Amino acid sequence: MAEPTRGLLDTSVLVDHDQVDPARLPDESAIAAVSLAELAAGPHAARDSAERARRQDRLQWAAAAWDAIAFDEAAARSYGRV
Repeated sequence: MAEPTRGLLDTSVLVDHDQVDPARLPDESAIAAVSLAELAAGPHAARDSAERARRQDRLQWAAAAWDAIAFDEAAARSYGRV
């Protein structure tokens, strides 16, 4: 039996999560606090109320589904190496 896959989901995956083939997602996933920050900016950039509401729903869903991992200095340096 294969080991479960683990991964950190990028903001773009969160935005399009309902369109991503579940087979392509890791078995266990996490998100970074920076992704929540990016999702929080989304409603403010929307041009109409329907899109604003959709983006707000996505933010609330992500915040409820995961405990975001802090994006601290060590994470930023690791990100830079990637």
